Amino acid sequence: MNGFKACVLVLGIVMCLAAGASGAEPLPGTTAAPSTLPGADQGFFLIDSLPRDADVYFDKNFLGETPVTVAVSITGKPAHEIDIIRGGYEPWSSVYEGNPRPGQTVTVMATLIHATASGAIQVTSSPSGAISTMDRAQTMETPCTYAPVPIGDHEVSVYLPGYQTYYTSVNVQKGETAHVSAELSLVRAGGAISVSSTPAQAAVYVDGIYRGVTPTTAGNLAPGQHSVKISRSGYHDWTGQVEILAGIESAISPTLVRDPEPASGTVSITSSPPGADVYADGVYVGQTRTGSPLVYREGQPGLHELHLAMTGYQDYTATGVVRAGENYDIVISLAPDPQASTGKISLVSMPSGADVFLNNAHRGPTPITLHSLEPGSYTLLVRLSGYRDWQSDVRVSAGETVEIKATLIQKPPSDRPQSGIPAYLTLGSLTIAALLWFSRK
Repeated sequence: MNGFKACVLVLGIVMCLAAGASGAEPLPGTTAAPSTLPGADQGFFLIDSLPRDADVYFDKNFLGETPVTVAVSITGKPAHEIDIIRGGYEPWSSVYEGNPRPGQTVTVMATLIHATASGAIQVTSSPSGAISTMDRAQTMETPCTYAPVPIGDHEVSVYLPGYQTYYTSVNVQKGETAHVSAELSLVRAGGAISVSSTPAQAAVYVDGIYRGVTPTTAGNLAPGQHSVKISRSGYHDWTGQVEILAGIESAISPTLVRDPEPASGTVSITSSPPGADVYADGVYVGQTRTGSPLVYREGQPGLHELHLAMTGYQDYTATGVVRAGENYDIVISLAPDPQASTGKISLVSMPSGADVFLNNAHRGPTPITLHSLEPGSYTLLVRLSGYRDWQSDVRVSAGETVEIKATLIQKPPSDRPQSGIPAYLTLGSLTIAALLWFSRK
């Protein structure tokens, strides 16, 4: 990994066996709980945090400061709520389903996040009552506020039936609230842009929203000017403005220019499965994707920490030295959380930017990873103006990610919505023309 030494930090719950049986003493270096729960046979929870000396609440009862050991009956309450609080950090909470086996120790390790390393995003829309989605995962109804939100850039989409989906990228600063005001426009025929590059495999952003890797087609674009950025490690970014016309697929194919003297290094991150949140030195930089790596370009020379988190999987942390002008390709296989009770769907489409509906609920634009899905069957619908709907039934299992690619088929011209002159005006014009023609006879 070019100098990166990988290690795994557990934000969730990891199972480990410890010597000892019923009535064992607290683990060395930890604080004993004030009392133990009744029961002939006991297991243990070892609760720790980074940093330590945080207050621990177990099933609403204060136990002390981390690290702490608590004994529980193996036949007692099967679910336990664990809360960890430390001044200056965001509260940490988790529910552990099940009890340890006799003599077993379940280790709970919480990585606390600085409270100053987060902010908020407030989203309003006109009309209100739209579905807002942040980072293609968290969905709320407008007006709404996302908090806490890690500092860094975040994607927000706003969807309301009958209106054009609104997309934007917003930067969150420490302790501040970023504001998104979405003025929704009625649906009208949109356009698309086909993007290729030399060299290929460059990330494409339209209006700050990731749309795939070259060559690709970004659809669902409202007529008018749109900003396009094409980015590839080791090359200067290409940026430009593209005019989108209704019903037309525009095309660009720039040649990227090498960066001869880069001032920083780049880290290209791929995870299996995709859809993991990535933090560099505590700053949110995006999600890993299907088909192309997430490229972090702000790696100034020196020591850096990379952290990946994904529901249902153990957290991953790597530290290492970044050198100017070098690219570090990191491919990470995330370890499933043995206690995972939900699954995921990772979806890409061609073209990208299609609206995704899960059981008729709007979830955001493609490409997208749908998190925290209860095991079972789901109906997945992908919709893009000018293309036939794509629909499939998907089976989700606990601890697994279903990867899907939806190739959309264009509608024939006769089936596409017409833009420009409304139909009733066209009919009226034909009627007037006919009357004029007869009056001349």
